[in-house]
Order: sequence, then structure tokens, then C-alpha cells
Amino acid sequence: MNNLVMKNLDNLRITQREQDEITGLDVGDANIGWAYRQTAFLPEYRLALLSELALLLIVGLIFCLPLTLMVARSISGDDVRVVWSVLPFGMGAAIALTIAWTYYRWREGRRLLTLSHLLDEIDRFNEVVSAVEILEELVAAKNTRLSSSEMRGKLSLENRKDVLEALHLTRESLVCGLMTEKVMRKHQQFMARRQEMFSNIERNLATLQLLQVSDTASDYGRLLNEAIQIGTIVYQELSR
Repeated sequence: MNNLVMKNLDNLRITQREQDEITGLDVGDANIGWAYRQTAFLPEYRLALLSELALLLIVGLIFCLPLTLMVARSISGDDVRVVWSVLPFGMGAAIALTIAWTYYRWREGRRLLTLSHLLDEIDRFNEVVSAVEILEELVAAKNTRLSSSEMRGKLSLENRKDVLEALHLTRESLVCGLMTEKVMRKHQQFMARRQEMFSNIERNLATLQLLQVSDTASDYGRLLNEAIQIGTIVYQELSR
């Protein structure tokens, strides 16, 4: 029974491959295709961002400096002073290219802001699924040490069912959200398919909000509330 629950939880996760297939883009922790995700500017990714900018600058220098030197030598011959005097122009060109490419990726990220927020909610959803999985493992570990009445007081079966149902509905809403965003991205005008998927999200959200947990102070109660909040954010993001 426990193995079956774990397998179902694994199926609930929205994997990186699914995100790539649904969005039609290469989704990473800090990028969406060539665009920056909003997470790219968080403190934990700042070092990676600075390293990437440094690498871009080095590539720009490798490309611009030899080209600048070749142009200078073709114009002035072997005049060393002229050749060295144009080096700042090559460095400036490399810096300008780095800034231009970074700005382009940032601007594309702003264009994909809704998708970025949805991906953030997917990361949060996957974390909730992992938390439920850990709780299930803890329950299984305590089965041999706690009586049935003690277990019932701590983590009720009813709560687990509600959480799993909420996670399933939240997953459907997130997937529909990604599909809707893709349609909206490809076609600026609203389409019948978008309206259908948007209605599905709204219906899932209404069902989520009707779920009741007997003990809202329990771990499962808090996880259910997390799933409901994620569903609400998805609805709000797509209704802007």
C-alpha cells in the first residue's frame, strides 16, 4: 500500500521533461529558452549569473579583439602604436555585446513573465509533493511504534486523501496553465481552446476550495492549504 502511494506521488510531480514538452521551450532553473527566468536574479543564482556574464565577456573579447587588431593592421600597416590604440575599442565592443545580449535575455524574460511565475509555482508544487512523500515515509516508520489510536490522532487517513486529491487537482491546473500560456504566447487573440482550459482551471480551483480538512493544524492540513494557494495563484496569473 505504501509503495503504491509513493508511486502515485512520483506521478504527481511535473518533471523537467514535461515542462519542456508542454511549453515548447528549454526550461531550466534560471532560464526559459534564451530568456532569463525571474529566479535568475535571486541570491542563490547570483553567482551563476555573474559567472555566465564573465564567460560572455570572455567570448566577446576572443571575438572582438582579434577582429579589431586585423582591421587596425589593414589600415595602418605595422604601426604598433596605432594597433595598440584600437584595443580599447575592441574591449568596448565586447562589453557592448555582453550588455546587449544580457538585455535581450532580460527583455525576453519580461515577455515571459506569466510563464516564469507558473514555473515558480510548479517548483513550489513539486516541493509540496516531496513534503507529502516524506510525511508518508515518517508515517510508515512510526507504524511499528505507535498504536492505531495514536496514529489516528496525528495523521488521519481522511486528511491524506484530501491532500492527494488537492495535489491532483493542483497538478491539472498547473498543466492547463502551461498549455494556456503557450496558446496565448503563440496567438495574441483569445481562442476557444484557451477558454476551455481556463474554465478547467477555474473548476479545479472551486473544487479545491470546497475540500475540508478535519485538523487544519496538522502537517497534512498545511500541505492542503499550500495546494489550494498554488491553485489560486495559477488562476490569478492567467486571469490578468
